Amino acid sequence: MARSYFTILMHHLEHMQVEVTAASETTAVAKDNRAGGLDAYDCNRFILVVKGEGKLLLENGETALKPGDCSLIFAGTKHEIAAEAGSELVYKWCHFRDGYGDWNLYRMLRLPYTVHAETADAQRLLDTITALSAQSGLTSKLRMKAAMLELISVFLEHLPEDATKADKAPSQEMEKIGTVLQYIDDHLGENLTVEELARQVFLHPNYFIVFFKSMMGCSPIQYVNQRRMELARTLLLDPECNVSDVANRIGMKIYYFSRMFKAHTGLTPSRYRKLAGGWPGSGDGE
Repeated sequence: MARSYFTILMHHLEHMQVEVTAASETTAVAKDNRAGGLDAYDCNRFILVVKGEGKLLLENGETALKPGDCSLIFAGTKHEIAAEAGSELVYKWCHFRDGYGDWNLYRMLRLPYTVHAETADAQRLLDTITALSAQSGLTSKLRMKAAMLELISVFLEHLPEDATKADKAPSQEMEKIGTVLQYIDDHLGENLTVEELARQVFLHPNYFIVFFKSMMGCSPIQYVNQRRMELARTLLLDPECNVSDVANRIGMKIYYFSRMFKAHTGLTPSRYRKLAGGWPGSGDGE
């Protein structure tokens, strides 16, 4: 089930549009009493602790913070960052909005708000974002977007291996989509239909399409074809598989496979095989 969870998350993140709205560095001082309670922001926040110790306070608990800790806090999440008594906490941060990513999915995965990244990458990226936020050049926003996506990647790469494990059972929606994604992977070489996929989770085909798109951001058939092209790229690098073999493995006629693969990658399967794998083209599919 964990693999299906990350498939859902990464599929959304790959299509996410991000806009950095602010970035800087803050020093938090310890407070004896927290006046006014926890605050919620209308934007997402990325935080990196660079000095001192403190804690991330949330409605349902708190997490200790130390240098190297990164926190990803979603819009609408009530929280506060405080230093330990008698010390100060220095952290770099940036605020960003996303036009596609559904962070409710991230919450459904029950992944942690904070990870420890023993790397200089996060600080380098935040420094880059902060510097670019003060510029008005034509490419500044584009470079900030690239840095923000890399920053999110750093966070995800440092998730603990058991990040998707939880005491409570997964939600019904997550179980259903996990079942469908696993079925697709197990039957990519067959003629998959919406009706067949819907039967796996006992849903009417029309409702299933709406459900699937709400979880994955695309239609079931679009996702099936994307998975077939991903598998095809891997198989084409195997010297034991020629283009005809690959087409058979993903359940497509070779002429249709060649046409779809070229539309997906800009190369015919044989050309891709030759360039990416370093082997002479077999001529199949040309």
